Amino acid sequence: MNLYKIANEYQEVLSKTFDPETGEVNENAIALLDIAKGEVKEKGIAVASYIKNLEAERNAIENAKKEMAEREKRLDNRLTYLSDYLKSNMERCGINEISCPYFIVKIKKCPLSVDILNEDEIPDNYKKVKSVTSLDKIKLKEEILSGAVIPGAALKQNIRLEIR
Repeated sequence: MNLYKIANEYQEVLSKTFDPETGEVNENAIALLDIAKGEVKEKGIAVASYIKNLEAERNAIENAKKEMAEREKRLDNRLTYLSDYLKSNMERCGINEISCPYFIVKIKKCPLSVDILNEDEIPDNYKKVKSVTSLDKIKLKEEILSGAVIPGAALKQNIRLEIR
């Protein structure tokens, strides 16, 4: 039986623990309540264990991604080094093209691009201004806690599950 059904049964048994008209306590319902509570705890442990397993799997994937990113970075660095090495030696020897049956290596000029030597010396008419507006949530929280009513903002209390 799943946790949802067990919790529903618990609520049903809880509603039968006493008669609202007479106030009489139903001892059988109390005994069933203890059993149902035990089932909820047992099922809760199983669900929490599954959550812990999923977290461990997610962490393993996260670590693998980090390791792969580091490996990718090393490969990128090696590719850059070898490409620069080949290009510089071809330039030194005055060779613009090397061909073989599998590929052709050429030294080509790229389109012109702008190299910024000193940004402070560039006139303002060549600069773009970017404006970014963000909300100061810490200030909003402090103001609301001190009693201020701020349109469009309210405090909320989140609830989370913690498994240690």
